[in-house]
Amino acid sequence: MKLVILSWLLGILGFGLVVAGVAMVNVPAACVVAGLALLAYAKLLDRAAAAMPPPEREG
Repeated sequence: MKLVILSWLLGILGFGLVVAGVAMVNVPAACVVAGLALLAYAKLLDRAAAAMPPPEREG
């Protein structure tokens, strides 16, 4: 569980550093990079959610 939290935090840190680095060169380009990265992350989360088995129902 600690590795999951650590990987999530490092992913956010890396995302922020990439966007900040691009913003030092060109602010509109940083907005484009941030949008593309968030779209890619949303697609990754969608695939991960689809791969999870459905919850078991008790009854």
